[in-house]
Amino acid sequence: MKQNFTLHIISDNNFSILNRIVNVLNRRRVRIKKLIAAENESDFLKGDAILLVYTTADLMEKIKHQLDKLIEVEQANYSAGSDLYFELSNRSNKQVA
Repeated sequence: MKQNFTLHIISDNNFSILNRIVNVLNRRRVRIKKLIAAENESDFLKGDAILLVYTTADLMEKIKHQLDKLIEVEQANYSAGSDLYFELSNRSNKQVA
């Protein structure tokens, strides 16, 4: 059954990494509902991406493993639901302001 998942990715701050992440999701026909990408404040060489996606749990596990294979990606985690997405997005908004 399809549901919302929050995907949090920590990676190198490379100009093409966001495109590669989106391509992994598009190849599997995953719907991206919301996306936030930001540079890490403490280390400008690292970046975070927070995505709210709509898919199945089985496909989400496959996507996580595919993202972990990307050289630039240090860590990819997901959780069911949208609560974590809004918590992380509020935290990143407070850091920007």
